[in-house]
Amino acid sequence: MNVLEALKDEACTLSLSARSKEQCLEELSRLVASAAPGLKARDVFALLDDREKEGSTALEGGVAVPHARTSMVGDFVLGIAVSKRGVRFGGPDHRKTHIFFVLVGPEDRPEDYLQLLALVSRVAKSMRARREIRNARTVNAVKEAFIQNSGLAPARKPAGRMKMFTIVLFERRYLDDISELFLERGIRGAVVVDSSGFKDVLSRVPLFADFLDFLGERRGASKTISTIVEESEVPALVEGIEEILGDLDTHTGAFVYTTDVDFMKGSLEVV
Repeated sequence: MNVLEALKDEACTLSLSARSKEQCLEELSRLVASAAPGLKARDVFALLDDREKEGSTALEGGVAVPHARTSMVGDFVLGIAVSKRGVRFGGPDHRKTHIFFVLVGPEDRPEDYLQLLALVSRVAKSMRARREIRNARTVNAVKEAFIQNSGLAPARKPAGRMKMFTIVLFERRYLDDISELFLERGIRGAVVVDSSGFKDVLSRVPLFADFLDFLGERRGASKTISTIVEESEVPALVEGIEEILGDLDTHTGAFVYTTDVDFMKGSLEVV
């Protein structure tokens, strides 16, 4: 079974307009039918509707996986639809559903069907996958997010030397901005630990404590953020951080450095 062949452009949309569950199933049925020549939307709707009557296919986290088996198709059709508004689909957390993975497959291939359904379920439960799919601006981006989070894509080997990139951040209000920068640059994992600077040490010395309090500068807590990147990525990361914090040569709220990585195994990424 080729999962990538099952994921059809025609069955994907970023602009699901349905407001009710019934309208949603009708719209999803039209998408599936458009990707499977000879299959009628009304037949797909009947299949999906019957499955929903057995119990909602909505999961927590704003996703649902409507699915059905039928003898009317010879191969699998998988679609992904995004609703900006959201649909009341009967999720266990009683929240609106925004992402729909719709799957229709042949009745005589139960093992392949279960394998594909399990893969879709794994992607649907991934917080990162849901975020990337909801933020996608094109159908190709939606498909790429699905593939990258499904485990189907081969791991990319680093093209150059690797560096440990570390930021010591005293102005912790910028932590979210830096995290977003990492995501934009394709960095999927980092270690963030609480740390302290010399000012925090001095604040515990009686001779200096009152003086530091008087100046209102008893702020030594920081966050140390470390990740592994290719050496070629370092200049762009530094530029992005300076766009957030200002010139690091004159800014006293952060410090950035790199170290060579001679050996690594495993991943910092957590889904």
